[in-house]
Amino acid sequence: MKKITNLAIIVSALAMNLSADTNDFHIGASSAKIFEKDYTEFNLGYGFNFNTQNNIHVGIAFDIAFGNVDLEDNKSAVVVTTGGDLKIGYALFENKLALYAIGSGAYQSVDSLNAVGFGYGGGVDYQITKNIALNVEYKTYDMTSKGTDYTYEKINSNLKYTF
Repeated sequence: MKKITNLAIIVSALAMNLSADTNDFHIGASSAKIFEKDYTEFNLGYGFNFNTQNNIHVGIAFDIAFGNVDLEDNKSAVVVTTGGDLKIGYALFENKLALYAIGSGAYQSVDSLNAVGFGYGGGVDYQITKNIALNVEYKTYDMTSKGTDYTYEKINSNLKYTF
């Protein structure tokens, strides 16, 4: 019971400390790598961000990415990745620029191979106008599937519509 009370106090303090809430839809492209092969992904997503009065930046984002990777023997494979990110960092310049660390989870399908993984990374958001932002992130994942473990890396750039 004491743990629940402490958690409720912390959540209440953070909720009272909020200064700006934003939602966003984002679209972008990524330079990605699986099985030591580079390829391009295109992604769509939705996110929620807030900054406390102490300029702590917190965000949650969900996205889906599509791409084609050329594997051995001139075989091309369709790659579909869905993921979720938790972002924690610091907001600067009246919340126009945010620098943050990322903890992430992903589900990936490469033709008939399905894998799940957890990853980490970092990113930066820059609010260009009231409703337009630019975002650049790097993430790396350790993916696990039946019999196959691999690393999935990506550097993505997104254009965001914030509201």
